[in-house]
Amino acid sequence: MDTEARLSLFRNMILCCHELYLWTYDSNFHLISSNCPEQTTIDSLFVMSHRREEFDRQILSGHTPIIFTNEMGLMWVMVPCFEADEFIRLYVLGPFFVDDIPPKSIEAQLNKHSLSISLRQEFLRFLRRLPIISLNRIFEYAVMLHFCVTQEKITVSDLRYSESRKQTAGAHSQSELADAHGTYKDEQEMLRMVREGDLNYQTHLDKMSVTGNLGKLSNGDAMRQMKNTVLVCVTLFSRAAIEGGLAPEVSYTLTDHYFQSVEACSTISDLVDIAHTMQADFIQRVHRCRTSHLSPPVQDCCEYISLHLEDKLTLSQLAQQAGYTEYYLSKKFKRETGLTPSEYIRKERLARAALLLRTSQDDVQDISDRLQFCSQSYFADHFRKLYGVSPTEYRRLRSE
Repeated sequence: MDTEARLSLFRNMILCCHELYLWTYDSNFHLISSNCPEQTTIDSLFVMSHRREEFDRQILSGHTPIIFTNEMGLMWVMVPCFEADEFIRLYVLGPFFVDDIPPKSIEAQLNKHSLSISLRQEFLRFLRRLPIISLNRIFEYAVMLHFCVTQEKITVSDLRYSESRKQTAGAHSQSELADAHGTYKDEQEMLRMVREGDLNYQTHLDKMSVTGNLGKLSNGDAMRQMKNTVLVCVTLFSRAAIEGGLAPEVSYTLTDHYFQSVEACSTISDLVDIAHTMQADFIQRVHRCRTSHLSPPVQDCCEYISLHLEDKLTLSQLAQQAGYTEYYLSKKFKRETGLTPSEYIRKERLARAALLLRTSQDDVQDISDRLQFCSQSYFADHFRKLYGVSPTEYRRLRSE
């Protein structure tokens, strides 16, 4: 079965359940075809949601699907098609809503554009007919559409997220965190992994992103729903981590940190990055606690270091934390860990950098600065010694 046949089958199967349309664009984003009855008019809804330069950058930054949200809360799934790394087609599924957005909110956004009265009314008639589809179902559609186009199997964690720059924190947007810890059974499995420090958690997270359902945690504000979902996860993971052996003061400090980070978010991508980092952070800390053979003072120093990797750290601070002299701590620390305090700090900062490279879009210079490396070249040299590749190459390899 060729690509067009697969897409035709996919399109017809979708229409059995939802009035959801498939669009095909060329490499210059000119519409080639669509099964939408009002394709000429509705195409402009999609086009006017993007600034061309930014659109090019988003599409060309990777080969996996993008979940796009505009300022009205309209969403699309975008799947780019490449031949020999050359962008040739864009397949778009949508538009749709994932929340019941008040008509006045949509009208207010349409009024910001220079539209004729008749065109605005036509848009409104079309938008009122659009389906409201759960985000976990949309993730499934994105994975399937990608397979139809590329015959490549991916997971939900491979999806990318984008939104109109005009969109604010209060606008209606969604992220893969809508179902972050899912049904009761999956939630309990995830909490078990946190308690046990089970490092084989990524496969389970992918599954929960598709199947989970947390429920409504806000009244009409989708971004608030997403933030509340992540905050619930932070709280649950914090308690599970304490049950798994993580010191309460460490867990509570992490909880405060992630609460502040979540509240500061204004975009889908940032919220996804924080959630992924948080999940990995709690599990890895519990794993270290449960497998550690360090004495309590040295373990306390290690936890203190991990909580302050973005701050300046001195031997004097660590000695005060352990209740030892600097000389005695240096000897004891090296004897138990095999590394001097400064070597251990550098190794932990490099590990945190690797995590950020895998789970965030922060550029290499920002990561280097945040983790207190004196220069990007110093950071890159030591990263290459530990991981065998440069930070940029590491990110590229992990994203393939």
